[in-house]
Amino acid sequence: MGRFGPAGLPSALVLTIDNLGEARALERGAQPADAPIGNDPSVTVALPWLLDTLERHRLTATFFVEAINCELYPDALHEIAARGHGLGLHGWRHEEWTSLSAADERDILIRSVGAFAALGLEARGFRPPGGEMNSRSPALLRQAGRNWCSPAGGTAGVRHGLAYVPFAWEMVDAYHLMDSFGALRISRGDPQAALDPDELADRWEEELADLANTGSLRTLVLHPFLMLDERWSTAVERLLGFVAALARERRTWVVAGDAFADWLHDPKPALRS
Repeated sequence: MGRFGPAGLPSALVLTIDNLGEARALERGAQPADAPIGNDPSVTVALPWLLDTLERHRLTATFFVEAINCELYPDALHEIAARGHGLGLHGWRHEEWTSLSAADERDILIRSVGAFAALGLEARGFRPPGGEMNSRSPALLRQAGRNWCSPAGGTAGVRHGLAYVPFAWEMVDAYHLMDSFGALRISRGDPQAALDPDELADRWEEELADLANTGSLRTLVLHPFLMLDERWSTAVERLLGFVAALARERRTWVVAGDAFADWLHDPKPALRS
């Protein structure tokens, strides 16, 4: 059984948030040409609610946001940092990472790091849009001064100076709630139909309770735009309350991605999960 964090707790849950604003819609051409930009409800409505909810439960997370938001929503990014949360890179505007050429990948990383720096902010980690990295990505991330990443799959640890804090699709809200993930669900042996928000929250509470008992690592991935659905925001409120209770009871180390990556970088006994 693994031991996690400074207190050597029996399990760990890394809290992360993905996506912000119109970035993904702009990249996919889904944003109408005449639609205004810079007033997306995922930023103006869902984000303030989420920040207040995290604060109420005394939880911190890492927000992986597309760097175009440094131009569109600088105040929102400053507010995330001011509330004590970490920031991570998520492309410039949610490019499908494995479709990029080496030159484009390098340019996007450099441009993104510079955009955050121009605001006086640092995004230390990186999560590839789509979940998959290229074979060259670790070297490019190190060249860009990043020290951790969070791709889909794999094991946690430090390899060649880069900390890996992976996620699994089973712990991503969009994977379960969005019809557009139906094909991926089928490919992974899950039913095509999306889950009801309450059903997903119930399932995750059971899994997190088992996590605390059996001892292992999970990374939770939530999306603000999905919280515009009142059914899911209510479920998220309940879920985060449950997570906070696990933390208070010291059954699980509930931690932001940046802090978990820092722990991985420090000399510790071998991580077991």
